[in-house]
Amino acid sequence: MKKIISAFLFLITLIFFSSCRNKTIQLLTKKWDCVQVDNIVQPNAKMLSSKDSADAEQIKAVLLSLNWTFKSRMKYECALNETVTVQGKYELLENDKIMICTSESKNAVNRYIIKSLTENELILSGNAENANLVLHFKPH
Repeated sequence: MKKIISAFLFLITLIFFSSCRNKTIQLLTKKWDCVQVDNIVQPNAKMLSSKDSADAEQIKAVLLSLNWTFKSRMKYECALNETVTVQGKYELLENDKIMICTSESKNAVNRYIIKSLTENELILSGNAENANLVLHFKPH
């Protein structure tokens, strides 16, 4: 009898964790447009030259033209101005709070912290070069 109860509790726990993961994947699975970019410049940067400031604005403009489409089977596409530039797969770690995106060519692996994920909002932070970068997305 104890084995049956243990197996039943294990099965319920497994179902609970898989349903949470399915909810995250369901919320992610759509096309997301970048609508806001925060912290392009590192907070500890003291003085920016006019070139640095112009470069930061240029990077921000590129990021604002970014959209990501997360598909079923843990696949994604990243596009700039509707032109797909990167495809690959993603995985979720640490209770679906960390997302690792690996390009098909495997030459790019990016790690993001999922700050917020709802039906109408996705906020990611922490790309490799700029751990303070925050990207805000809305559904397409």
